[in-house]
Amino acid sequence: MFLFIPMPFRQHILAAFGIFSSDNANSCKHIFLQEQATLFKTKLIPFLAALLSICCMIFLGFADDVLNLRWRHKLLLPTLSTLPLLMVHLANLGTTRILIPIPFRNIFGVSVDIGILYYVYMGMLAVFCTNAINIYAGVNGMEVGQSLVIALSVIIFNTIELRSPEWSVHLFSLYFLIPFAGVSLALLISNWCPAEIFVGDTFCYFAGMTFAVVGILGHFSKTLLLFFAPQVFNFLLSLPQLFRFIPCPRHRLPHFSSESGLLTPSQISFRPTSLSLLGRLCLGLLVRLGLTSASSCPETQTGGHRQETVDRHTTEAETVTMDNLTLINFFLRRFGPMSEARTTAHLLGLQVLCSALAFFIRYPVAWTFYEQP
Repeated sequence: MFLFIPMPFRQHILAAFGIFSSDNANSCKHIFLQEQATLFKTKLIPFLAALLSICCMIFLGFADDVLNLRWRHKLLLPTLSTLPLLMVHLANLGTTRILIPIPFRNIFGVSVDIGILYYVYMGMLAVFCTNAINIYAGVNGMEVGQSLVIALSVIIFNTIELRSPEWSVHLFSLYFLIPFAGVSLALLISNWCPAEIFVGDTFCYFAGMTFAVVGILGHFSKTLLLFFAPQVFNFLLSLPQLFRFIPCPRHRLPHFSSESGLLTPSQISFRPTSLSLLGRLCLGLLVRLGLTSASSCPETQTGGHRQETVDRHTTEAETVTMDNLTLINFFLRRFGPMSEARTTAHLLGLQVLCSALAFFIRYPVAWTFYEQP
């Protein structure tokens, strides 16, 4: 990407060095003198800011792999990494207005200026994208595979939107996503089960910030979130553990059975009395909705004997064993133990289906709420 920097600006670079063709020398020079400042402000600086943010997240991913950073650091540092993007948006006098859906325009008007909340939203988007891929992982090929599917989906979306009046921002997005998709495809071949290369947190943060960059600077953050549907569900499902309402181990990846060679949901055990009131409410709601499996047994028999379904009569002398709250564990609980390769293939198939649904929502459905979605 650093070597690619001169390519979008090659005509203006040639003009800067006085390299003009004999036919249009005067016109090229005139165009260059008039547009040099505008080009630098609106094109080159965002490009460099995007690369800076991505490089910062790659460094954070490497630090996490080496130092095992805590969750509070994983939330703070991505926010700091987005500062170049936010400052560029502010310097370019970027809009902070959001378009209101047609059914609500009688109340709020056509658009609403949310001011600083727009920058808060963009910062939160970057935090979500970087961590969403990182917590939806643990199976060979999963991190790279989901990133590749999302990248290809956004590339198709950008290609369609090249015919729109805002074609330049979608071309900007393609500058990043086409090389990223090529790298991810090559990496997926070696990362597929049985993996020869393991990506770690470095790739997850790199991929997440790449998507955040194109979504923010390309002005299609809402559409980007549509392609993140499985990641959004996994994030919402993980919230009780991420916020420590329910105990959360360091790693929540599925359990691999060496005897059968299959993956099963990983579990965690704890005493019900260790939960806060909010934690108990979350546990009860998740069990009732069928989003996790939980059972209780006497503390002396936590190995798995005489387990019963968790209910309000669970005593202090009992422990609760429940599945870790991830989409992968939920999938394995619903469809049974699977091999690692088959699990990855099914989950990536789900990602493809969600991308198809995203395109349906983005085009036919969105016309109901906006004149030009």
